[in-house]
Amino acid sequence: MIKLLECTIAARWRGLLPVPAIACAALGLLGAAPARADPNDYVLTLDITGGEREIEAKLGAASSSRDGTPAGEAAALSWGIGVTDRWFTEFYAQLANTSAGSTGGGLDSTSWENVVRFSEPGQWPIDVGAMLEIERPRAGSQGWKITSGPLFQADVDQVQLNLNILFERVVDGQPFEPTQLSYQFQARFRSDPRLEFGMQALGDLGSWNHWGSPDGQAQRLGPAIFGRYSLGHARAISYNAALLFGANRAAADTTVRAQIEYEY
Repeated sequence: MIKLLECTIAARWRGLLPVPAIACAALGLLGAAPARADPNDYVLTLDITGGEREIEAKLGAASSSRDGTPAGEAAALSWGIGVTDRWFTEFYAQLANTSAGSTGGGLDSTSWENVVRFSEPGQWPIDVGAMLEIERPRAGSQGWKITSGPLFQADVDQVQLNLNILFERVVDGQPFEPTQLSYQFQARFRSDPRLEFGMQALGDLGSWNHWGSPDGQAQRLGPAIFGRYSLGHARAISYNAALLFGANRAAADTTVRAQIEYEY
C-alpha cells in the first residue's frame, strides 16, 4: 500500500515542483498506537505564505463522554514560519494537558509539525498537500508519536472545504498498538474576513485497517467561527473557534476549542 501511494504521488506531481524531502517522509509513514484526541485539536489547512511567522495559542476543554472518559483540558503554545510558499514548519509545546493518556499538568509534550502544499492555489480543482508531525511526550514510556497523512483543500463558490486523513503511529512506546486513523473536516463560508461562519468535524476511527465499532469511534462536530484582523505592516491576528458535540458514546459530550495566532 505504501509503495502504491508513493508511486501515485510521484507520477502525479513529477516535474511540477521540487517537493521537500519532508513531504515524502510524511506520505511514507503509514504503518502502529491509538490516536488520543486532545480538546485543543485543530484543523490543518493549506494556507501558506512564505516568510510569514506566527505565534499561536491552541486551547480546548472537553466534558466527559458517555463511555466514562473523564473531562479534560489542554493548551499549547507554538512558533512557526512559512519557509516557502509551499512549506510551513512549526514547533510547539503542549501544556497543562489533563486529557486521557496525558501526563497531567505542566509540560505534556513537545512537537515539530510540517505542512507541505504540492501546487499553487487554484492550479488544480483540489489543492493537495501532506503533513508530518513528530511529538515527544514527557513520559518516556509513551515513545515518539508520528502523525502523517494527506491534506485536501478546495474552494466551491464562497465556501472553503478542507478534508485531512491522518495516521498516527507510536514508535518505541509501551504497550505496542496498531496505527490509528483520524480525520478532520472543515467548511468555511467566505464573507467578511473579520467574522466568518462554518463548521468543523473531528473523528478518531480506530485502527487504520480495522475501524472500531460506531460507538467506539470518537466523532465530534459543530459550528465554528473564523476571522482575521489586519494590523498593518504585514501583521495580523487570526482566530477560529468551535463548539463541538459528541456524535457517539466515545466522544466528549461537548468540546470547546479555539486557535489564536499573531502573524508578522
